[in-house]
Amino acid sequence: MSRLSTSQNFIQPAIPVNSAGAGAPPLPQWVLALPGVPHLVSRLGVTEFRRRLFHMTPALLPVGLPIIPHSDVWGPTLVTIIFILSISALVLAVTFGHLMKRRREENWMEAVVGYMVPVLLPLVIFPGRAEFGLMTLQIIALGDGSATLGGIMLGGRRLPWNRSKTFSGLFCFAIVGTLASTYSFWGESRPAIPVGSAFLICGTAALLAAFVESLPIRSNDNLRVGVTALFTGVLMSQLLSSF
Repeated sequence: MSRLSTSQNFIQPAIPVNSAGAGAPPLPQWVLALPGVPHLVSRLGVTEFRRRLFHMTPALLPVGLPIIPHSDVWGPTLVTIIFILSISALVLAVTFGHLMKRRREENWMEAVVGYMVPVLLPLVIFPGRAEFGLMTLQIIALGDGSATLGGIMLGGRRLPWNRSKTFSGLFCFAIVGTLASTYSFWGESRPAIPVGSAFLICGTAALLAAFVESLPIRSNDNLRVGVTALFTGVLMSQLLSSF
């Protein structure tokens, strides 16, 4: 999992629902009243819950695109809007970072920028191929985010190459990342491609990204995961188009 969300995906000790984690203020009561939220907060803590929410929410933005008729939704106007929204998200991350930063954490902005770069980069280097950016976003946001949730909620055997992470977290990353990214990749491919091809491209990208995320490397794994997913997806797309 990325450092934006968490660097571990194993079971953590339960934390009281109203605990503020590393000095963070408690969540509003209306948030705690939502189904399932108290249980998640009790397992994650308030700070980690906020991090997870901040990490996974961007994946909801493109959900409706495949069912909205369009020929080139990623023209210059929309690309400009996406960049403006990204800058706004960066400002929010700076402003409210103290609510999501762990105790003694010093690489918060590095993690945020590492999240944004592999998502925005394909909009620049692959014009007209927005599916690569959306695939990368879904793998970072939902695949990577699911690794932590799966590892904490399901537990189980730990990875032999990284004892701080679990097979359940790895599988959740690969499965959720594959399904979410396939949906966006298939929906935005221009020209259209079969859903089976999108599944193969995104499944390979998500699986390799999940493995890279699980490695015991202390670098920015938002960037590591995103770059792995992006270039694996591009390579698989080129391989399939050559047949």
